[in-house]
Amino acid sequence: MDLLSTILNSLKADSTFISGWYLSEPWGVDVTDFEPGYCLTVMQGACWVEMPGLGQHELSVGDSILAPRGGRCALYSSPQARRENLNNLPWRGERFRGLDSSTQPSAATQVSWGGGGRETRLLGLAFTFQQHSADLLLAALPEFIILKSGEAGMLSLTQQAMDFLMDDTHPGYFAVARQLADLTIISLLRAYILSSDEHPIGWLKGMRDRQISKALTAIHSEPGHGWTVASLAAKANLSRSAFSARFATLIGMSPIDYLQRWRIKLATEKLTSTQLPLAVIATQLGYQSDRVFRQVFRKYTGMSPQKFRAQLV
Repeated sequence: MDLLSTILNSLKADSTFISGWYLSEPWGVDVTDFEPGYCLTVMQGACWVEMPGLGQHELSVGDSILAPRGGRCALYSSPQARRENLNNLPWRGERFRGLDSSTQPSAATQVSWGGGGRETRLLGLAFTFQQHSADLLLAALPEFIILKSGEAGMLSLTQQAMDFLMDDTHPGYFAVARQLADLTIISLLRAYILSSDEHPIGWLKGMRDRQISKALTAIHSEPGHGWTVASLAAKANLSRSAFSARFATLIGMSPIDYLQRWRIKLATEKLTSTQLPLAVIATQLGYQSDRVFRQVFRKYTGMSPQKFRAQLV
């Protein structure tokens, strides 16, 4: 499996919330006090989006804004339009009350709002990821990503499915919605990663480097191998010192720190989805003993593996 597939395959939506926005000019919405990640796509009409420090951008039909970690922004029909807080809009259907592992909405929510003029329709998707499953990827992404029509990969296909779910109140809604969220988010992130050559420091930047990408692929392909800086440098065809410096410059951390973070991310998946003993997980991930594994796990997550698993029960 290629490096990008390995990373994207590790993303798993914990909960999701689909929303339909039917807005008529003049209108404005402030997205504040909203912690989940979200994606908004223009299905009809046009609008402006304003993000702190990034200015204003006009969105047309098919354009999307993706906030992988959530974040404040404003949407409006014109810069002069009066804005209302997102939470104060007259939503219909199931009310949004936050997202976490216990949240399983049974239907989408919709809102009709504005001054009665020209209409804009937005399709919204809010989401959270399973604990620690997305840390590595999210840390390498910008706060906001704008994808223009034609740049968003499979979004045109998943939009049709989300539209179908807008009026679906039948049993099984949430199971379909969560799978759709995974597909939509992964498709958008893949489209962004492949279309942009400018990435902030992190594994995305390293993936673009011919030599460092070889070391990253080795780590992701065999996380339980006894990798050292020297053996990873050999994979990259660099001297130990040159490799360490280049890796830190591009990734923002040492090779061994990156290796440990990836192992712990895999450990959280095993603790979540299996009942394997800690000693077995430790061995699979390359630790000499479960004691060492527990120490490293606590260092990177702030809790013991036993406590992490117990909180999921």
